[in-house]
Amino acid sequence: MNTVANKLICLSLNANWQPIGYKTVQSAIIDLCGSEAGNKPSSLALDIDYNILDNGEPDFSEAKSMNPVCWSEWIKLPIRPWDLVINSAHMSVRVPTVIIATNFKKMPVKHFKGKPSKDAIFARDGGRCQYTGKKLTREQFTVDHVVPKSKGGPDSWANMVACDRDVNSRKGNMSNEEAGLNLLKTPIVPSPIPVYAMIKEAKHDDWKHFLIKQ
Repeated sequence: MNTVANKLICLSLNANWQPIGYKTVQSAIIDLCGSEAGNKPSSLALDIDYNILDNGEPDFSEAKSMNPVCWSEWIKLPIRPWDLVINSAHMSVRVPTVIIATNFKKMPVKHFKGKPSKDAIFARDGGRCQYTGKKLTREQFTVDHVVPKSKGGPDSWANMVACDRDVNSRKGNMSNEEAGLNLLKTPIVPSPIPVYAMIKEAKHDDWKHFLIKQ
């Protein structure tokens, strides 16, 4: 396989066609073929077709058809001009971008535990400085520890907030009281949410038919 095998561009759906995650092309193909241990395939690939525009490009805004197919049928599908391709010594195969876990109907739920990432803090706080309310660009955004780490503040949801870089710089190692700052709201641990609500970026045009419209 070429380097496309390691790309995270394959959306996973449950048996109800709801997004439950995404994986590399290589991992998706293992699911489609069955594991090396000899297990039966757990997924089908979704063959999504589109109408062609006057300029010769596919109209990704609306699917003409969606057909779940097994791997033995998938490898026989024609490769279209817009498809990504896996090449081997003996054949070229269209890259699967959406797979369906046919025996899995549940919706996984994300629980927010442990130390939050910067991206998680940015998402929870809506990209706004929690002291000024200013909408932040990624360049302006930093994470502030309400109780500074130098004063024993933990890396926790309750102690980390989105903050304007300039505000954070002025605060330094001071407490909010010392810096004259007031939080707009108390930082909390987010409530558990279904996994599909976290998949907001379509890493391939085929995903857009299944993600929540923003």
